[in-house]
This record gives sequence, structure tokens and C-alpha cells, in this order.
Amino acid sequence: MTTLALNPQLASYLRSIEGRTNDDKVLRLLETYLTSQMRACEQEISQYEVKYRATFAEFARSWEQDEIPDKHTHIVERDYMEWEGLVAEKQNWLQRLRNLPRLETYGRPVS
Repeated sequence: MTTLALNPQLASYLRSIEGRTNDDKVLRLLETYLTSQMRACEQEISQYEVKYRATFAEFARSWEQDEIPDKHTHIVERDYMEWEGLVAEKQNWLQRLRNLPRLETYGRPVS
């Protein structure tokens, strides 16, 4: 077990977080953070989905089949790379969230 030392001012904020134990509170904070990172990725991904009227998987398939008009323009290539990166980043945040112990592990069901 690792001990986490907080300065008194931060510790006072931790008391306002819902949870029975400090582990519960830290887990809740981590879950909230990871979820917000996923949502930020989803928000950016949705902009590309609207722009190209496709999911990234559909867009990539069309790319490979040379169905994307002007696919080698700077804008389209940049969009492809950024979109692909966002999809990978979202999966990374999701994997971290999956690996995070659930609050119920610590004796209390998730609300």
C-alpha cells in the first residue's frame, strides 16, 4: 500500500468529496477525471463525424479504398491523423477506467 500525503488545505477539500474512506474519495476523483477525458475526446471525435458524415472506422475504410476526395490534401491528411489519434486516446482513457477498481470493491456499491 502506498501512503498519500496531502497538505492540510488539500486535505480539507478532500473531506468535501463523497465517499466513506479516502480510497473511495480518490477513486471517485479518478473516475471523474478519466470520464471527463473520454468525453473531451468524444466531443472532438463527433466534430469529425459530422464533418465527414462517418465514424472513423468508416472513414478509414473509405480512405483505404481511395474513396475520399482530395485525400492527400493537407487538411484531409491532418484530419485523418488527428481523428485517428483521438480514437486511440479515447481507448486509452477507457482502458484506464476499466482498470480502475470500482467503488464497490471497497465495500460500497456504485451509485
